[in-house]
Amino acid sequence: MALDKDDTRPLAVLADEADQEEMPEAAAGQRSAPPRRPRRRPGCCGCLSGLATLFVVLTLVVIGLLLPPVNLGRQAACLLSQFRFANQITGPCYRQLDQENRAVRHDGGLTLQVAAEDPGEGFSVAIDALPAGDFYRAGGGPDWVDVARAALPAELALQSPVFSLYSDGMAPQTITLDLELPAGVGSAPVFSLYGWHGMDWQFLPSQQQGNASLRVSLERLPQQLALFQVTPPSQPTLLVTVEVQHTLSPEVAQLANIIAPAGIQPTLTGGLTGSLAAGFDFESGYLVMPVVRNFIDERAIDPHTTSGILANRELRQQHVAQLAAFAGSGFDGLLIDWRGLQPQEQRLFTEFIRELAASLADSPLKLGVVLPPAQIVKGQLDTGAYNWRELGRHADMLQLRLPLQPAAYGPGQVVEQMLRHAVGEVERKRLLAGFSAWSLRESGGSITRTGLAEAHAGLGDVVIEVDTTDDGAVQPGSLISASLDGLPAAAGFDSAAMAPWIDYRDSDDMGVRYWLTTGATLRSRMDRSLPFALAGVSLEGLLAPDQAQDLGDALLSYKLQLPLAPQQQQPALRWRIEGADGLQSEVLTEFDADLRTTLVAPDGNYAINVDVVTGRDVVARDGMAIGLLAPTPTPTPTPTPAPTAVPRPVVVQAPAAAPASGSIQAGSFEYGGHVTSTGSGRAVNAMRQAGMTWMKKQVRHPGGDAGSVISAAKSNGFKVLIGALGDKNQLAARGAAYMDEFAAWLGQVAAQGADAIEVWNEPNIDREWPQGQINGNSFADLMRRAHAAIKGANPSTMVISGAPAPTGFFGGRCTANGCDDNVFLQQFVEAGGTNYMDCLGAHYNAGVSSPRGQSGHPGGYHYSYYFRPMLNEYANYSLGKPICFTELGYLSPQGYGPLPAHFSWAGNVTVQQQAAWLADSIALSSQSGSVRLLIVWNVDFTHYGADPQAGYAMIRPDGSCPACGAIAAAR
Repeated sequence: MALDKDDTRPLAVLADEADQEEMPEAAAGQRSAPPRRPRRRPGCCGCLSGLATLFVVLTLVVIGLLLPPVNLGRQAACLLSQFRFANQITGPCYRQLDQENRAVRHDGGLTLQVAAEDPGEGFSVAIDALPAGDFYRAGGGPDWVDVARAALPAELALQSPVFSLYSDGMAPQTITLDLELPAGVGSAPVFSLYGWHGMDWQFLPSQQQGNASLRVSLERLPQQLALFQVTPPSQPTLLVTVEVQHTLSPEVAQLANIIAPAGIQPTLTGGLTGSLAAGFDFESGYLVMPVVRNFIDERAIDPHTTSGILANRELRQQHVAQLAAFAGSGFDGLLIDWRGLQPQEQRLFTEFIRELAASLADSPLKLGVVLPPAQIVKGQLDTGAYNWRELGRHADMLQLRLPLQPAAYGPGQVVEQMLRHAVGEVERKRLLAGFSAWSLRESGGSITRTGLAEAHAGLGDVVIEVDTTDDGAVQPGSLISASLDGLPAAAGFDSAAMAPWIDYRDSDDMGVRYWLTTGATLRSRMDRSLPFALAGVSLEGLLAPDQAQDLGDALLSYKLQLPLAPQQQQPALRWRIEGADGLQSEVLTEFDADLRTTLVAPDGNYAINVDVVTGRDVVARDGMAIGLLAPTPTPTPTPTPAPTAVPRPVVVQAPAAAPASGSIQAGSFEYGGHVTSTGSGRAVNAMRQAGMTWMKKQVRHPGGDAGSVISAAKSNGFKVLIGALGDKNQLAARGAAYMDEFAAWLGQVAAQGADAIEVWNEPNIDREWPQGQINGNSFADLMRRAHAAIKGANPSTMVISGAPAPTGFFGGRCTANGCDDNVFLQQFVEAGGTNYMDCLGAHYNAGVSSPRGQSGHPGGYHYSYYFRPMLNEYANYSLGKPICFTELGYLSPQGYGPLPAHFSWAGNVTVQQQAAWLADSIALSSQSGSVRLLIVWNVDFTHYGADPQAGYAMIRPDGSCPACGAIAAAR
C-alpha cells in the first residue's frame, strides 16, 4: 500500500507472522468483508521505557544531591563521622572553606586554615585520624599504615594521632596547619612535624606557638601528618675545624667524627686557591670534609669574590663544577663557609647551594653549609642572606655558628632563640651547633678572641718583700709577703654565661674583661644544645696552642654523655712554698689577697710559686726564690744593742742564660741584621760569625739608591731587605697620586733584585704618616698598590707590610697623632690589607727581660714589652701568613753614658743580657712556626744621643760582639 506523503496518521503496529490468522480468499465478484483487527498480546516495551526514564531521573536527582552545594553524601559522612566504622562506608567528612569559613578543626587537635584573601576555589578538606596505638598495631588498618610504620625513622616517637588529609577543588597557595602539643610539655623543644607522602616521612618546617601548638604553612598537603618527639643521638657527632696554622692532635682525632681542614678559598674566576691545613689522615675513621671559605681569618672576609660568583650564572656553574671535582678527589664531601653576604643575595646563594647539592647527588659525598649567627632585629631573629629552611632542604648538614658573647648563652637569650628557630626550620639530624673554644677579651663593648696566656699576663709575676739582716740573710720565722706585680685584678664566675672571668684596670682606670673558656665552660655550653636533639656540635679554635688544658676531657664526657665532675669555677690563686724536699705549704687565696706567711724550716733555698686555678685548668706565673739562713751567734765581751734591721724588698736578677746549641732550628726561618751599609766589612764579619744570611737597609723615596745597596749586599753573599721609606709630606699633599708614584718606585726596586721589601715604616704614628690621616684603611690602600707593582716587576720579591710602632700610648684607639698598633692592625685586616702582603711586619724593641718572661717591665704591662705576648698578638692579625720581625733589639747602655729619659726603662740591661736575649729571641722565633724572618736591630750603628741607636748595636763600643757569639752558639 502506497502512502500519501501528506498522510499523518500513525502507522499500524505490524504483527508478527505467527500472530496473523489465514483469511479465506473472497470469491470473485463478491464484496469482501473488512479484515479482522489482529489480536494483541500483552508486552513490556512500554514499561521498560518508563522505567528507564524513571531511573535516569532518579540518578540525576541523586547526583544533584551528592554534588555541591547539597553534597548529601558528605553531609551524611559528617553526621556519622563520630563513628569510626562509618568512614569505611561514607568516606571522610569534607568541609568547604571560603572567606567566611576559613578553618576546619579535628577533635584530635589539628586545625587547618586558609587565608581570607586566598581561600581557594571550591576548596574542601577532610581530616581523618588514626590513633597512635592503632598505627603501631600490625594489620587491620588502612593499606598505607604498614608501609608508613616500616619507613618511620628510629629517632621519631609518635606523640599524636596520625592524621589523613583529603582535599577537593582548587587549593589556595598556602595552607596553614596547627597541631596541638601534648598537655604538660611546656616549651620543651623536642617536637617536630612530619608528613607521609606515600614513600617516606618528610620533615615539615614548623614553629612553636607558645606552649600550645606547632604551626606549619604548606603549598601542598601531605597524605598523612603527625607530631613526633625526636630522640637525641646516643653519641652526638663532633666536627672539628683545623685552621692552617694549627695541628690536628691525636687526642682530638680520636674523638672527632668529621675533620674540616681550612685553607681553600674561591677565586674571582670561579676556581679555588690555597693549601689545606695538614695533619688529617684518610684512614683514621673520621670523615674529611674541607671547608671552603671566603677568608683565611674571619676578621678579613672577601665578600667581593663571592658576590661576583653568585651574580654571574656562568661563573657560578663553573665554580660548582670546581667544587664538585675538588670534593671528589678523595674527600668525603665539603663545607661552604661564605660570610658577609648581603640580604639581597639570599636567593642567589640558595640557588648556588641547590646547584652544588645537585652536582653531588649521584655520589656519596656530603655537603655542609656554615651559617653565621642570626641577628636580633626589632625583637625578631633575622638570618640575613642565609635562608635556613631552603638551605636545609638541599644540604646534608648545616653548621650553626653561635655568638661569641657569653651573655648570649643565658636562659632565653640569643643562643636559645636561635636553636629553637633552627629546629623548626631544619630537620634536627642535619643540624650542628657551632661553638668556639677561644677565650675572649671584652673591652669597650667589643669582643675578640684570645688565648689564656694573654688573659693571665696582666697579673704579672711573683714579687717578695721580706725582712733581712744587714748581710742579706733571711732568718727563719721572718714575715714573708708575696704578691703579683701586675695590674689590679678581680675574678669571678658568671653563672648565666657559664664562664669565669678576670677583670683588669689600668692606670687610666680603663676596664678590660677576659672571659675564660675552660673545659667546664665549653661542656656547659654544649649541653645547652642537648634539649634540641641536634645531630651534634662543631668546634672552632680547639686546636690553638694556648687553650685550656681540660678541653679534651670535656669533649670526651660530652661524646659519652657522662657528667663532668664538679669543679671550683671562680679563678683563684694557689700559692706554694717549695724546697729541696718538696712542697712545704700550700694556700688558696682570692686575687686581691697577698700571701703573708712565716717560714720556719731548715737552711736552704726555697721557691714561692703561684698558679691561677680555674676549675681543672692551671696557669703558672713566674715564681721567686729566697734563701733561708739562720744567723750564727758571735760572742762579744760586752753586750752591744743590735741595730734594727730595715725591711726592704729583695730584688735579685739572675744572669741571663743563652739558649743551648741547636736551639735555632733550620728550615724556612731566616735571620739577619740591620746595617749602616751593606758594604761594611765590620758588619759583614760580625754577621757571618752570628750565622746571619740577610741584611736590611732603609732607602727613602724619592732619591734613594736601592740598586747599589742591593748590589753590595749580594756581593757579600747576603740576601737583602729594603726598608722602603716614603715622604709623608708628599703623601699628605698628593694622596693617591703619590701612592701610585711610590708603588711604581717599589716596582723598580723589586726589578733591581731586592729579595724583600718592607713597604713604609711605622705608619701608625705621625712621625711617619700624615697627621690626621692615620688609619689602617689608608695603609691597606697603599699596600694594594705596592703589592701589584712589586709582584708585577719581580714575583719572587717578598712583600712585607710596614711594621707599626708597637705602642699603647693612644689608649686603645686612634687619634690625629697616631693609633695603638693593635688598633691600626685591626683596621688594616678589616680593609683586606693582608691580601696584599707575603709577611706581616713587626717591630720589637722595648724589652728588658728574657723573651720567655712576661713581667717585670718598669712601665707595667703591655704586650709590646714582652716577646711572647707580642708574637701572640701579631699572630692574631697575620691571618695565617707569617710574621717578619724587621726590627728586633734590646737596648743596653753598658759602655756608653746614661740613657735619655725616654729610654730610662732599659737602664739596667747589661750587654751579657742583650746577647743572651737576642739569641733566645732568634731561637724562639725559629721554633714558633709563625716567624719567617727576623732582623736584629741593629748590627753596627754608632750614634748615641736622643735616639740611642748604638745602645741596640750588637757590636759594642770596644769593638766586641757578645751577641755574635751567643747567637752562633745557639745554632
